[in-house]
Amino acid sequence: MPTLSYLNQDMISLRKELEYFINYFEEKGAIYLEIPTLLESDLLLDLYGEEINSRTYILNDPIKGNLMLRPDFTVPIVLMHIKNNQDRAEYCYSGKVWRKQDYSNLRPSEYLQVGIECFGGKDIAEEDARVFSIIRKAVNSIDLKIVTGDLGILRSAINGLEINTRCKKALLRQLWRPKRFLQVLEYFSHNSNLVNNEKNKIIELFNSGKLLDKLKNFESIIGLRTKKDILERVSELSNDILNNQLKDIDLKLLRDLLKISCPLTQAHQKINNSTYSHEYLKKSALLLEKRLDCLSELDIDVKNIDFEVSFGRTSLEYYDGFVFEMMSKKPYNSIALAQGGRYNELTRILSQLEGCQKSPNSVGGIIRPEILQSIK
Repeated sequence: MPTLSYLNQDMISLRKELEYFINYFEEKGAIYLEIPTLLESDLLLDLYGEEINSRTYILNDPIKGNLMLRPDFTVPIVLMHIKNNQDRAEYCYSGKVWRKQDYSNLRPSEYLQVGIECFGGKDIAEEDARVFSIIRKAVNSIDLKIVTGDLGILRSAINGLEINTRCKKALLRQLWRPKRFLQVLEYFSHNSNLVNNEKNKIIELFNSGKLLDKLKNFESIIGLRTKKDILERVSELSNDILNNQLKDIDLKLLRDLLKISCPLTQAHQKINNSTYSHEYLKKSALLLEKRLDCLSELDIDVKNIDFEVSFGRTSLEYYDGFVFEMMSKKPYNSIALAQGGRYNELTRILSQLEGCQKSPNSVGGIIRPEILQSIK
């Protein structure tokens, strides 16, 4: 397990590794960037919510307010790319990132990272395969366990279901929280059993038309919700109970997809053989098959790559499509030495915040040289 206390020889070796990776990425067409160590925390809080406070180091500046020790490079690079109003571009970087860890977690809270981010590629499958190939060939001939996934499969499956917008949004919002996702599945299929008695009484008052009279008895409402907000929320709960959005066949489809774990070469066929394949899912399976062909054309040994539909839902935070992770096969080292994927949705959200109409396709990957050095 690498630490941040190095002998001089270790530092020399690490510097050489970093120089090698940066030179390699630049040969592939990437522009090297220096990213500030301290980032404004407000934007990251807006993106990830208050829970990011438990994983990042927040500092208070008397002039700039709250700043965050850089938890990753992707968000600031996306913002820079958007503000420069460019379409196609590629960037590389190196430096430290900081993440708080649980008491029992062996992962370091401060580690080096080197990576590449690519924007504006028109052919998604081709660009996914190209970035994967760059990262795989950068770490050279080390014998690795490689797992890939595609969060676009689940997103496509959900978007293709005949359910209302509220149900779709709830499922998509919890995609990165597996336990909560299953709870949402249960709620929208057996919701009358999952609403407590207190809420049921309020819903009965709403359905009988008496809830508004009850609310009128209160001169003010404690908290941030207005009377209108309360009525709208109870109306949603009432609709949830009256109309179970998810049918048994929908539940079976999503649960079957979540179970898919197989060699990458079999993945598209497994998805096509799911409970039922609607057009959204068929497109995702075709994209998966095309990506496989592109990887083979780049001399990647696809037979030794695994695939899991659920992969990346907890460890890879903002990816929404193709994801990958490379690890040592040695049992004592469980930290990924390289990972990456597609994050079009993150770029779309940041583009909207910056008032930009266009949002370029985005994919990238990172290498942790300290982990790589420890297993060589």
